Amino acid sequence: MAPSDFESSGKLYSMTGYGEGAESLGERKIEVNIRTLNHDNTSVKVRGLREDQALTHKTENYVKESFPRGRIEVRIKIEEGEGLTPDELDSDAIRKSFTSLSQLAEDLGISEGPGLEDLIALDLLETTPIYKGSWSRIKDALSQAIEEALAAQEEEGRSIRRDMLGHLDDISRQLEDAEEEVPEVVRQYKRELEDRIDKLLAEGIDPDEEKLEQEVASFADRVDVNEEISRAKSHIKTARETLKEGGLVGKKLEFIRQELQREINTLGAKSKDSKIQSKVIEMKLALEKFKEQSRNLA
Repeated sequence: MAPSDFESSGKLYSMTGYGEGAESLGERKIEVNIRTLNHDNTSVKVRGLREDQALTHKTENYVKESFPRGRIEVRIKIEEGEGLTPDELDSDAIRKSFTSLSQLAEDLGISEGPGLEDLIALDLLETTPIYKGSWSRIKDALSQAIEEALAAQEEEGRSIRRDMLGHLDDISRQLEDAEEEVPEVVRQYKRELEDRIDKLLAEGIDPDEEKLEQEVASFADRVDVNEEISRAKSHIKTARETLKEGGLVGKKLEFIRQELQREINTLGAKSKDSKIQSKVIEMKLALEKFKEQSRNLA
């Protein structure tokens, strides 16, 4: 899958998964396993191809095309054959070696030409590299492992979506409860002021009505969190829509989470009421769980 396929799939993909694949190369078996982990970008590490840099690079590019984000660890194992098979012998190189030895024997006047024992003794039975002609089979095994890993990522992505929507529901409920408390906080403060006024009047002191109203208005302004609540609700709505749309949304959801965190923090700073503070704490706890899950998404 190309990154554009993920964007339009409507699915969510976790960055963690595992897959295996196997193919045969003559009498030898090729085994591949792929493990994917969380990572900010796309990183591919291939192990098992010894020092064949060209094949390693080809494998890295092939795997990278299928995973838009994450750390991908690839292990490839090719069984060693029991002795050389005809396909592993470099016949052209052997013939050249034999011709050269035969010519040398003739030049030196040696009646007996070289035999296989001579080629073996001089290590002239050159063979093809162990991975020659193996790419198509390795690629087939890689495809199997990639398919399994993506299926595991998709399954976990569905679970993460459910969890994150649940966390948003928790935050939304706490936010609504906090919103209902705000008018009562203002009314309670006003009642406390009125009680103080009644006490002053009972003591024969006439309070300044204008200053009293200014103080109430000032307090109401300080505890007015309507804008913060409105923006928080908007962020929750955007997060829900993003989760339902699917695609490559991990980074977007993390940005939304940061904006929502800012509004909740401001709500807590403005509201000194114990009930609202309790709701803020619950929202922060749910948002922390949301954060942990968003970091798992591609």
